[in-house]
Amino acid sequence: MSTQETLTLIAYMLAPAFFSLLGMAALGSPAIAVLGEISAKTRQKVFFDKYGQQTAAMGLILTIALILICGATFGLAMVKFPKLFQAYFTPGSPFFQGMLAFGVFLVAGLIYFTTWKKLRSVKAAHIALGLVATFGALIGLAIIIPAKLLFNFSLNGSTGDALTNTAILAQPMSAMYALLVLSAAAAMSLGYLIMRRKKDDFGRDYYGFALRMAARWALLPMIGFLGCQAWLYSRLPVDIKTLILGTPLAFVWTGLVCVGAVACFIWLFLSRSESPMRLKGFALLSLVLFWIMHALNATLFVNFMTMM
Repeated sequence: MSTQETLTLIAYMLAPAFFSLLGMAALGSPAIAVLGEISAKTRQKVFFDKYGQQTAAMGLILTIALILICGATFGLAMVKFPKLFQAYFTPGSPFFQGMLAFGVFLVAGLIYFTTWKKLRSVKAAHIALGLVATFGALIGLAIIIPAKLLFNFSLNGSTGDALTNTAILAQPMSAMYALLVLSAAAAMSLGYLIMRRKKDDFGRDYYGFALRMAARWALLPMIGFLGCQAWLYSRLPVDIKTLILGTPLAFVWTGLVCVGAVACFIWLFLSRSESPMRLKGFALLSLVLFWIMHALNATLFVNFMTMM
């Protein structure tokens, strides 16, 4: 693939990466919200609970957006990829099992997001709902990602090659995206907190605390995600590694890691700042960098499907 073709593909991936990022943040929102709720109980600090509540409100909006995005996606799949659409709804298939797990996420998540105040007096039950939604999302990812890899590889090669290639990529990519949804939710909450600052006036001290916490919780899984990039590269066959190093994909992969690292430095800076609300521009910049990084990651994924 030439440099021009690579740049064109990256530009093409920006739009789907944006909507994918919203979906990932929706999937990770219950985990971040319930983490705030549990932290409030264990550390006896109400600011954690308020941050969890605002993350849950954001999660509700993003989950509704996810439902609309998935509806549109399935509509396109029905027309352009009937075999893939059929695989998603064939009982017993991995796609169908993954969809059931995501269904658990949707039901438990929507109840969790909308009952924050109603179940305030029964925190254990509310936390349990959040955990069910969290595990539904993560289990769905763990099932769908290998299934999607196997389906894509089977379109271009033999069953044996498809199974081999899937085995190579499935573990690091499943771990990668599990971490990425957590980082996406926490990172997206930075933007949500800034947008809600004047409407949900919980005070300057709270917003300083919440921004630092959101930055910290975005940072930690992102470090794991970048580590998964090295894990993924180490599992590639030697001929694929050589091919990547001889093409512009080497710069795409390097750019992905560098952009992610810059976002990490911004979150580290925000997490240690005494006045993070004065650094709103950096918080929003980190979201843009996240989006670009995800587009670069999607570009790599598309190329893996044709190279292996």
